[in-house]
Amino acid sequence: MNTKRYAELFRAEARERLVEMNTSLLAIERGAGADRIAELFRAVHTMKGMSAAMGYEPVRDLSHSLETLLDKLRREPASVTPAVIDALFDAVDALESATVAVCRNADAKPDVSGIIGMLDSISATDEAAEFDATALQTMEWPAMRIPAAAPPLGTPSINMPAAVVPATVVVPAATVAPMPAPGELAQRNVRVDAKRLDTLMTLIGELVISRSRLQDLARKSRDPKLVEAVLNASRLIGHLQQEITTARMVPVGQAFERFERLVRDTAHTLGKQVIFEIRGAEIEVDKSVLDEIGEPVMHLLRNSLDHGVEKPSERRLAGKPAAARLTLSAERDRTAVVIHVSDDGRGVDMHSVLERAAAAGLVDESRGELSDAEILSLIARPGFSTTSRVTEISGRGVGLDVVATRVRALGGSVELSTSPGAGTTIRLELPTTLAIIHALLARTGGEVYALPITHVVETLVVSPGMSRNEGGREMLAVRNALIPAVRLRERLGYAPRETHAAHAVVLDLPGGRMGLVVDEFIGQQEIVVKSFDAARGMAQMFSGATILTDGSPALILDAQGIA
Repeated sequence: MNTKRYAELFRAEARERLVEMNTSLLAIERGAGADRIAELFRAVHTMKGMSAAMGYEPVRDLSHSLETLLDKLRREPASVTPAVIDALFDAVDALESATVAVCRNADAKPDVSGIIGMLDSISATDEAAEFDATALQTMEWPAMRIPAAAPPLGTPSINMPAAVVPATVVVPAATVAPMPAPGELAQRNVRVDAKRLDTLMTLIGELVISRSRLQDLARKSRDPKLVEAVLNASRLIGHLQQEITTARMVPVGQAFERFERLVRDTAHTLGKQVIFEIRGAEIEVDKSVLDEIGEPVMHLLRNSLDHGVEKPSERRLAGKPAAARLTLSAERDRTAVVIHVSDDGRGVDMHSVLERAAAAGLVDESRGELSDAEILSLIARPGFSTTSRVTEISGRGVGLDVVATRVRALGGSVELSTSPGAGTTIRLELPTTLAIIHALLARTGGEVYALPITHVVETLVVSPGMSRNEGGREMLAVRNALIPAVRLRERLGYAPRETHAAHAVVLDLPGGRMGLVVDEFIGQQEIVVKSFDAARGMAQMFSGATILTDGSPALILDAQGIA
C-alpha cells in the first residue's frame, strides 16, 4: 500500500490525538477518575493503530508500551501516583517527538527503546504505585535522538513547520435532506486543508476589490441595466465572502487548550501552585488570527507565572490561598475579539519599573507614580526587565515586547491594569479576521491612506479655534475635552498646510484618545490587507497595503504606531 497519500491525514489526526492525551493527563493529575484514564487509553490506542497502518514502527512500539501501562492503570486507578503521572507525561512528550521525526522523514527510526523500557518496567511491577519518584530519577535510558529543530506536535508553538503538521480546519459540509430513518444526521463534516481556505480567502479578496471597481464604474456610467447587474453581482460576492469567512472561523479553544500543559509545567518548574481556568473557549475567530495569537498568549502566561504569581509561602504570608488563580478568557466585542490574561498575584512593582526606567533615562528621576498605560509602555520596550536574573522562562526583557509588536502588527491593541498585591490583567483586542477589513480613507499630501476603523470614534472638521498649544504640544478641543493632536503631514515629512481647512479623526487608543489631523476624508471602504515589508529605516507607521477601487495602491496606517 502506498502510504504517502495518507501522510497528511496522519499528521492532522496525530496532532489531535496528542492534544487529547495532554488534556486527559492534566485532568488525571487534578484528580479525575478512571473515565479520563480510559480516554487517554483510547487516544493512545488510536495512535498505535494509525502508526501501524503507516508503517511508523517507533511510534507504534512506543504507543503499544504506553497502551499496556494505561490498560493496567484503568483497572487499578488507585495505583496512579504522582511519580507515575510524571512518567506518563514524559512518555507522551517522547511520543510527540517521535511522531514529529517520522512526519519529517517516513524512514526515520528515532530511538525510543529507553522510554519503552521505563514504561515496561512500571507495567511489570506488582503494583504500579511501587514505582516511586526515586526510581524514576535513577532509571537510565538512551536519550531520544530527535532533531532539535523538530517542535512538539501538541505545544502552542506558532513556528511549527507546515511541512510537518499542516493545519487543517473542520468545516460543515452541505446540509443533506433529512431521512425518515431515526438517528439520521442532518449535517456532516469534512476535513479541509487550511491552505485551500487561505486560497479561497485570497480569491474572495480579489473579488472584493473588483466589486468596488465595478460599483464605481457602474455609478459613473448611469446605465440602469449595468447598475442592476453590478448590484446583483455585488450581493452574491457579499454572500460568498460571508460564507468563506464563516468557514474559516474556529474556536479559540483550539489554541487555548494547549496552554494547560504549558501552565502546568512552568508552575512545577517555578515551584508554584496555580489553578488555571479557561473561559470563552467557544468564541470563534478567523484561522489566521488564531495562528497569530499563540505566541503572544504564551508570553503573557509565562510572564504571569514568573513575575506575577507568588510562591505558596509568600501567598500565605499575604493572607492569600497557597494556590494562585490564573485565568485566560476570550469574548466578543462588536467586530473584535478580546482576550484577557489575569492573575491574582503581586501586581507590577511600579517602584521597580520607575527605578529601571530612570536608570535607563526613560523617565525623569523625580517621577513618583506611573499610570497603567505608562507602565505598559515601559515594560513592553525591547530589553526592558525588572529582574536581574536570567532564566529559561524570563529575564531578558523580550516577553511583552513580543506581545506588543505582534498585536500591533495585527491591527489590535494591548492594555494593562494592575493593583499592588491584587494582581494584573493584560487585555488584548484583536480583529476577528485579518484578510478583509473596513477602513476610513483619507488623503494627505496628495496620497491616499487607509485607517482601520477599529479605533475610530468620530471624524470632524478642525476649525481654527479648536487647536491649542498646551506645554509645547498641539491639543484639540473636542466635546469640552482636550486631546493630543498628531498631524499626518508632519509625520510623513510634508510641508505644513496652512491655507486650507483640515480634518481630524478621533482615535480611541490604549493610552487615551488622540486626534489624527489629515487634509481630507474620502469615505469608507472594505479593503483587502496585503502583507507589507517596510523599507529599512522606514517609520513604523504602516501595518500593510491595499488596492483602491481605481487600481492604485494605498498604505494602511497603524494607529498606535502614529501615536
